[in-house]
Amino acid sequence: MTVEKIWERASALLKNEVSDITYKTFLEPLQACLIYDDNFYLIAPNNWHIEYCEWYKPLLANTLAKVTNQKYTIHYVLSKEEAENELSARDYSGEPLIPTDTVANSGSNVTNRGKFNANFTFENFIVGNGNRFAQAASVALAQNPNSNTFNPIFLYGGSGLGKTHLMHAIGNYVSSHYPEKNILYVQSEQFVNEFIYTIQENNYDTFRNKYRNCDLLLIDDIQFIAGKEQMQEEFFHTFNALHQAGSNIVITCDKPPQSLLTLEERLRTRFSSGLIVDIQPPDYETRIAILRHKAKINKTTLDESIINYIAENITSNIRELEGAYNTVMAYSLLAGTMDLDTAKEALRDIIEPQAIKQVTPDMIIEMVASYFNISKSDILSNKRSKSIAEPRQIAMYFMRDILNLPYAKIGEIFDKDHSTVMHACSKIEKKSKDKQSDILEDLANIRKRISL
Repeated sequence: MTVEKIWERASALLKNEVSDITYKTFLEPLQACLIYDDNFYLIAPNNWHIEYCEWYKPLLANTLAKVTNQKYTIHYVLSKEEAENELSARDYSGEPLIPTDTVANSGSNVTNRGKFNANFTFENFIVGNGNRFAQAASVALAQNPNSNTFNPIFLYGGSGLGKTHLMHAIGNYVSSHYPEKNILYVQSEQFVNEFIYTIQENNYDTFRNKYRNCDLLLIDDIQFIAGKEQMQEEFFHTFNALHQAGSNIVITCDKPPQSLLTLEERLRTRFSSGLIVDIQPPDYETRIAILRHKAKINKTTLDESIINYIAENITSNIRELEGAYNTVMAYSLLAGTMDLDTAKEALRDIIEPQAIKQVTPDMIIEMVASYFNISKSDILSNKRSKSIAEPRQIAMYFMRDILNLPYAKIGEIFDKDHSTVMHACSKIEKKSKDKQSDILEDLANIRKRISL
């Protein structure tokens, strides 16, 4: 019986196993590709479809077993060529020719591969104003893990901004290019649990050998050890042992070291001794780039109006942005259409497009500062360099133009005389009417962000 005939019979059974909408949305688009030993390959329309069909692998395997009296392992691919390429890397027993979970290390066995998420690479990391420095520091370490120029690297920022992605990207790169390196990635919570188990079993040597003999320690969410005195004591000695041995340490946290008030001072000092990098929420342009990249890698087509709608309304972090994308894709499959109205309907419980944003002087300052990649304190300062003075004048101009604030009130906000504000607003207004002005595009982009 041909692979197509097997799948035809299996499909007939599947129609009775799931709802009509589930079958038409997820299973009907799958096409039988080929069979190799106990492996059954199905072609899916795109990567996004594959993610959703992972749930149905057990059902498909059981259904195929009913048809053929053989148990198959289900594989999803995007083309027959992909399946053939995958099989060409296997021997006749169906096992991969190259192990995926170990790396040879001059006689020792370092288990680096398989530890890191294969999707979290530098190539898949979208760089913007809010994360450019963090990405550059991570790449520099990954490309030269023997260097101790900045050790430790301390990445901090809110949830869903890409800290863990950069951790795994470092691990993926170093394990690929420097397979002899012993890399250890651990979440802080796991570190704490392992230490508690060590205390219970009174087996400190095993714990210390694991954490004090690696070439690169990647520890995620270090804030979990704050307030745990015995845990901090152990990590303090682990940190010192690695640092003195020349091993690199990368730490992530939700706040800078000095804000970890329940962390011992000696640890805060050591965390601050290397490179501290802040990761900010993605700006509008970066959010657009992330959504386009998501559509590209999933081989899906998303109208620009939908991309703009999501980017304009989901601003907090990358995780929520990707969640909104997945929601729209799933809803569009069920609805049978993919347009802006469908996207709005899919996200109606996530965003409220009808809600009017409260525009305030502080919000205008934040938007202008973010756009020009400077701090709020810079705009409010007395610094006179053009890179600071012009954004300050633009902020004054928008407060006058959008909020219609009196010059004197704007002067109070910036601690300036009202005549200084008048001059600034007049200067920017004049430039806004000059079609040759070099800030026309800046003004348009900032106004769009303020009015989103």
